[in-house]
Amino acid sequence: MGSATPLDPSMPVGKRIKFYRERVGKTRAVLAGHVGKSEGWVKAIETGRLQPPRLPMLVKLAEFLDVPDLSALTGSVSLPTSLFSAAEHPALSVVRRAVDTAPLGNPEGRLPSVAHVAAALSAGWRTRGARGDHRTALGELLPSLVTHASLAASHPDCPDQRRALVLYASALNLVQMYAAYQGDGNLVWRVAERSLAAARASGDEAAIGDAAWFLVQAFRESGQWDSAQVMTEEALRVLSPVRRNSPTVAAAWAAMAFHAAITHARAGESGDAWHWFDRAKAVADTLPSDHWSPSTSASGRVVPIHAVTIAVELRQAGTALRWADRIDPADIPARPRRARHLIEVARAHAMRNQSDQVVELLRDAADSAPETPRWNREAHDLVRDLQRAPVSLRRAAAELAEAVGLPA
Repeated sequence: MGSATPLDPSMPVGKRIKFYRERVGKTRAVLAGHVGKSEGWVKAIETGRLQPPRLPMLVKLAEFLDVPDLSALTGSVSLPTSLFSAAEHPALSVVRRAVDTAPLGNPEGRLPSVAHVAAALSAGWRTRGARGDHRTALGELLPSLVTHASLAASHPDCPDQRRALVLYASALNLVQMYAAYQGDGNLVWRVAERSLAAARASGDEAAIGDAAWFLVQAFRESGQWDSAQVMTEEALRVLSPVRRNSPTVAAAWAAMAFHAAITHARAGESGDAWHWFDRAKAVADTLPSDHWSPSTSASGRVVPIHAVTIAVELRQAGTALRWADRIDPADIPARPRRARHLIEVARAHAMRNQSDQVVELLRDAADSAPETPRWNREAHDLVRDLQRAPVSLRRAAAELAEAVGLPA
């Protein structure tokens, strides 16, 4: 079934989806329900707040919208294959096997030392923050760590089952950090849900908060904003009565409140986003000056970092850059987090067409943690835009494309 009037070949994918949705007389809510997403996700796709869906989702949309040829949804707009799949790190299959071979019942054999598991886990989180090649480093550490943590948590003779469960949950969070944006969404969901189950079994509030934080991350990155917000609010409800018990629990509460702010910002809800930011900031500002959560980055220092992200998602470039001026990237202790922040600041400059600053910031991000921009979609989008920039920037764009794994 074709449209009566040919569409402009350069029309963005989101506007094409809106055109065909309205042509078949379906609301955003109906379309969202059919493809398993939220109404906010559909709106964000149609308005260009989110990048075009990947191939499996485009096929679902085309079938529901009675579009027989995907080119009707894509037009002449170039959709790089990296939108449809993501490069896998060489160690992903080994890490995935370690996760999937965790014992289902009481394991036989020697009980791993809980103290040794705790030391290995601490080393894993330190490595993740200190190394620019953090995925490669974790690919070497995680198989053994996950195996031993899962054995300790399920062994009938474990002398401290509660602590072992907390360690297992944290090890799975570290796996999610490693596996994110590699194209294996099933693995991300498995470890996120198992982590929350282990944390809940332990009864440790801080562990529950951290595990919920990672599950919310999975919800939001998959466009399930309603589910992300429901989980966030439930975690905040659980943590609120005990958040004054320790800085660790207070940090978990602040991290979840920042999640709420970012989720509202991603949906374009400015008032709610800044409201939650203010609440999160109020708690983060009470944390000890040297506090830094290796898993969620919760700390007082993270306040301007999150403010930049919220402002960028809301398309408030000036606000983002003013917040960026409040923190020296060198003061961000984790190199991957520093690189991500630099990418967010680059996005703000891109909104103002300040390509020279975008180049400089992306170079700094690659220098800080080269494996962060390599698996970061926003960085890839920025580099693709630079490849279409004036000739004077083409060489820099080609170098950045090589650095992040894109064709020159």
